[in-house]
Amino acid sequence: MFSCRHQWLSPLILFYSWILLSLFILSPASAQTIEVAILSTSGPQKTSFLRHAKSFSEQYPGSEVKLSFYSDAEFKKLIVQWLEQGRGPDVLTWQGGPRLYQYVRKNQVKDLTQMWQRHDLDSSFSEGAIGAISLNNKRYAVPTSYYQWGFYYRASVFAALNLHPPKDWQSFLIVCETLKKAGITPITIGAKNKWTSAAWFDYLNLRLNGLDYHQRLLQGDIPFTDIGVREVFEKWKVLLDKGYFTTRYNGWDWQQAMPFMYHKMAGMTLIGNFFAGGLPPVLKEDFRFFPFPQMKTSIPAYEEAPMDLLMVPNYAPMNKTVEQYLLSIAGLDFQKSYNDVSSMISPNKHVKSKEDYFIKQGQQVLNQAAGLSQFFDRDTNEKMGSAGTVIFTEFMDTRDVDATLEALERARQAYLL
Repeated sequence: MFSCRHQWLSPLILFYSWILLSLFILSPASAQTIEVAILSTSGPQKTSFLRHAKSFSEQYPGSEVKLSFYSDAEFKKLIVQWLEQGRGPDVLTWQGGPRLYQYVRKNQVKDLTQMWQRHDLDSSFSEGAIGAISLNNKRYAVPTSYYQWGFYYRASVFAALNLHPPKDWQSFLIVCETLKKAGITPITIGAKNKWTSAAWFDYLNLRLNGLDYHQRLLQGDIPFTDIGVREVFEKWKVLLDKGYFTTRYNGWDWQQAMPFMYHKMAGMTLIGNFFAGGLPPVLKEDFRFFPFPQMKTSIPAYEEAPMDLLMVPNYAPMNKTVEQYLLSIAGLDFQKSYNDVSSMISPNKHVKSKEDYFIKQGQQVLNQAAGLSQFFDRDTNEKMGSAGTVIFTEFMDTRDVDATLEALERARQAYLL
């Protein structure tokens, strides 16, 4: 009797066990939890990511996004550790261009091309942003934010001298000479910390030689004694020889150099859009922006625009939850809210920027850019970045083209070969 009951119960027990197991597998509680590591230096940026994670979990019940925030120094140490050890968070924030490519070449970052193609993300992002996350026409990340570099100037100073934002190099030289003759230093710069001088090298090189040349140069593939680099410093030397820069720039950081413009003692400055956040409110309406002028009609408009992104390390599974999370980051809601609170620009060209003159100008310039550089120290390695910015700043003092090219070439051979 017992034997018969046991035989009858066994299939029933197995049947109910299968149902319970299926319910467990399909239940929201078993959905994927993904870990996201974020390099963040801003409270508003952190809040934006947290709000988005909450919204994502509500949109996809049972899915959970676990966020961890790190300082710049912490993150740059940990990302190397995670990628080399092959374990860590599922999604990482990082930076576009060569800083991304170094890990792509080591096969440490997932190829997201199929995801981009499935959801036609190319139609949403600017050409420059796509270029900064692509290598050999494959997509390796989702852009989150960037900001423009260019010239900021006093509109009232230009108006008083009947000047207009120059579109080409010859017009730029005329603006500089007109300002100088009026007793106004054309350009203010604070190079105490060296890096601001790198913007001049970057833009002159981009305008004279193009983005591909610029990137290959900074990766060590082209010697700094090349004729193209010589042309960069010869053009720069003209500006220095004519006295178009403020003197004693070595004694000021970039912020200390700005009062020259506040008091109309200087006409303009080449700087990133973080500059606008520090403008005195009573003067902000008198400041305007124009992109670095064209120097050769054969060279498209490449811009300097440091870009942040999200990428998936190769050790992490590319599951449905990760893809949904990346797509939500690429979407209009996150792109707008995050960049609005960060005073940055969304690389998603369909995002309507907030009502800020400088953001709107930057968005227009970057949406039209043929490609983006990331800034000298991001486009090369750390040692070359440090050496180069010192050499650029020394050149502003010595104006010795030959010695500068030789110093840069020695640095290339020491740090890039």
